[in-house]
Amino acid sequence: MSTEQNNATEQVHQAQDVELAGTILKQKREALGLTQKQIADRLRLRVAIIQKIESNDFDGEQVATFTRGYLRSYAKAVGIDEQEVLGTIENHSAAQHHEQPMQSFSKKTNKEKHDSRIMKLTWGIFIVIIGISSVWWLQNQQKDTLSEIADTSSNDPAFAVEETASEKVAALETELAPEPEVKTLDVSAIVETPAQPEVEAQDVVEDTAPAEAEAAVVVEESEPAVVEEAPVAPEVPAGLTNLTLSFSGDCWIQVKDADGKTVSTGIKKAGDSVDLNGKAPFKIILGAPEKVSMTFASEPVDLSGYTSGKVARFTLP
Repeated sequence: MSTEQNNATEQVHQAQDVELAGTILKQKREALGLTQKQIADRLRLRVAIIQKIESNDFDGEQVATFTRGYLRSYAKAVGIDEQEVLGTIENHSAAQHHEQPMQSFSKKTNKEKHDSRIMKLTWGIFIVIIGISSVWWLQNQQKDTLSEIADTSSNDPAFAVEETASEKVAALETELAPEPEVKTLDVSAIVETPAQPEVEAQDVVEDTAPAEAEAAVVVEESEPAVVEEAPVAPEVPAGLTNLTLSFSGDCWIQVKDADGKTVSTGIKKAGDSVDLNGKAPFKIILGAPEKVSMTFASEPVDLSGYTSGKVARFTLP
């Protein structure tokens, strides 16, 4: 037993002598004169993640896959062999694994008892909160039901009377609407007037001319309304598909077409919109899918299936 403990202790000391991945990356970054913010922007990560990496703050005995991906990207950004960085992580994990059997059994037992008491207390509090919430919800449901019944009984008659009155007013307006072509009838009446002496006939002709000119103006003014046409939506070029994205908040995006060409990338702000025409299928990455409304070939795309706060990766169609 003593020999095994000594071997484990030696392995731990050897692992401690080797610089960890975060330390290597931090030293290389400082040697290049770069800040954590510059590295974070280059890798499109939060500064907090860069700080955790440089502090060697990794979870569990086995580093998560996405954390290894961060380490590879960081190593490439500062020009270090990624295998060298990942190798230090594996050595560190092995050292932690050998260090665990050296812990005292009594400490482990006490910790388990302590954790058990905390779990029981947590479950008790959780059950009490669930009970209180259920009672409160039932009371509110009953109040809402009574309020809806009262509102329905009081509002429906008034709504029916208001709707009937509106229909009657609309009918009266239709019946009393003035007939068009009143001026045309006046002109005909003037033409059909019995003949008068020559002097009076000249006056009639002079009076009729302005009326005809006025009728011509009315016709010319009405012509543009007939010629007007609804605006035509821009046509999508042959062989391409339209993709539009609208944003209600900050969101990083990347869109690639069927040829693998990046047609749009970067951080979009609230109120921004992107209109793309490219070769389908599109490979799309959304940093915050809950902030995006999307249409593909003029059809809306349902993004409700993607978890809020997590990156969405998918292909259309």
